[in-house]
Amino acid sequence: MENDLIKTAEKLLLLLSGRGLTLSLAESCTGGLISHAITSIPGALKVFHSSIVAYSIDSKLCLLGIDEDVINASGVISAETAKAMAENIRLKTGTDVSLSVTGNLGPDALEGKDVGSVYFAVSSGKGVFGAERRFHGDRYHNKYNAAIEGVNFLIKIILENG
Repeated sequence: MENDLIKTAEKLLLLLSGRGLTLSLAESCTGGLISHAITSIPGALKVFHSSIVAYSIDSKLCLLGIDEDVINASGVISAETAKAMAENIRLKTGTDVSLSVTGNLGPDALEGKDVGSVYFAVSSGKGVFGAERRFHGDRYHNKYNAAIEGVNFLIKIILENG
């Protein structure tokens, strides 16, 4: 499974490099797994700027600067929070694009969100794009699937929006 994630990250880095784009990440439920995959690839430094693993509510508020009203209104596991995470990390780092991931990997429902509910967002100069997915594995598999899906979503948005 790790090989699939690294191969997907390699595709992303080639795309970013070919377009001269820089990347930052804000990961919650994936716990830095996407960052790990990207930094496992030689030459990642050319496009990968930084990542924040904002796992707790406090880290989302303090490190990413998410407005507390967003979290209070929508929850940590939400499209709105994912979009705020992506936008804020991109603006803080000055990168061309960013990806954020937040969700519930299990084993229990949180904030009324089912296990496997994951929200992704990509921020670029062309807007903020979001997606929601539901995974049906255990925590370990949900984490890897969320990481792969997040990278694939970022690739899709770059290809569709330039």
